Amino acid sequence: MALSLSQLRQAVATQINGISGFTESRIPPDYFGRQENSVAHKRFAIQLQTSSQANERQRRAVGCMMQTNLRVKFAYRLRPKDAYPTDYDLALDAEQQVITATLSSYAGIRNEVQIRYDRTVRDVSDSTEWMLFDIEFQTFHTISIT
Repeated sequence: MALSLSQLRQAVATQINGISGFTESRIPPDYFGRQENSVAHKRFAIQLQTSSQANERQRRAVGCMMQTNLRVKFAYRLRPKDAYPTDYDLALDAEQQVITATLSSYAGIRNEVQIRYDRTVRDVSDSTEWMLFDIEFQTFHTISIT
């Protein structure tokens, strides 16, 4: 069974929405975090940045095997007098929760997708009010070609 790109994005969003306090942003992922009014505490966006044909040993009759670079972006608010180390550490704990949720079981589509953690880029806004995370994953999945 094949898995569309939108189904992949939705499956990851469902996992992260399950983390206490996290909600999906209505800002397109490409613009998330560019301006401070585009972020909110524990708000996230999922970007399917690039896709390419994945190398595979056996041809599948059901579709095209793809490798997609998936990015989860989220913001964590740093309180004015607790930015370091208290809120900074809490933000790092939130990052770990997002990674764990993204890599956890996808019971309904388990055989359709493999997700691997790649790296995290962390940044603190110039105002020191927000810590912005950009977590990258590599996904391997099949899309339908019929």
